[in-house]
Amino acid sequence: MALEEATGALPTGASTMSPAMASMQAYPRYLYRKIRPSLGRRVWEIGIGHGTYTRWLRDDGASVLATDIDADCLAAVATRFVGDANVTTARIDLTDEQSVRALRDFGADSLVCLNVLEHIRDDVAALRWLRESVAPGARMGIVVPAHPKLFGRMDAEAGHFRRYTRASLRSAFERAGWHIERVAYFNLLGALGWWYHNRWRKDAGLEDAAVNHQMSAADRLLPRFAFVTDPLFGRLAGLSVLGIATNSSAGSS
Repeated sequence: MALEEATGALPTGASTMSPAMASMQAYPRYLYRKIRPSLGRRVWEIGIGHGTYTRWLRDDGASVLATDIDADCLAAVATRFVGDANVTTARIDLTDEQSVRALRDFGADSLVCLNVLEHIRDDVAALRWLRESVAPGARMGIVVPAHPKLFGRMDAEAGHFRRYTRASLRSAFERAGWHIERVAYFNLLGALGWWYHNRWRKDAGLEDAAVNHQMSAADRLLPRFAFVTDPLFGRLAGLSVLGIATNSSAGSS
């Protein structure tokens, strides 16, 4: 059951994340390196969170449209990058078509959307509005949680509507008019940890001390394992699904 059904509202910002995520660096950097080669120079970042990826995008010379639905996240990032003309912050609501289309003037040549789409009930509509609001040929790098059978309390507390398979993410992209370049699982070790806490223990929430301790301890370990396991198990299993797509006619399976 999604948290919205129990409370009438969905969590946003820091309330959707385990506290340990604020201090993690090695694993987010690994994830960023998977996405970065697909991004251009004018990057629309959807769901900025703590601003970790905004900083790395700027370090790599990109102009960034940093967007989020959460006012606190936007304020923190705006303060962090005050005086930087290449960082623009704006509120976005992926359930509101006009909220998305209002940002088309940025002329994004690429989008990055990390662990956001699972929070949107109508994910296909959101992907369609985004595609229609970026430059021709723009590419999108996206990460979403994997495997519906891993769905548990932590997903519900984070406001997730679903976890994806490679096939379901591909289908969502295609129904929204995107052309797929790549869809793959990654982070097998993380999937095993999620299964233990979410499906075996079943009582572990986002604030659970054991979960957060394990996440902090594994921050540097996960990329080392993923470097080995991702090429081997990319078609089979992982904690997340990585998708790369384009809104042009170019692209391959």
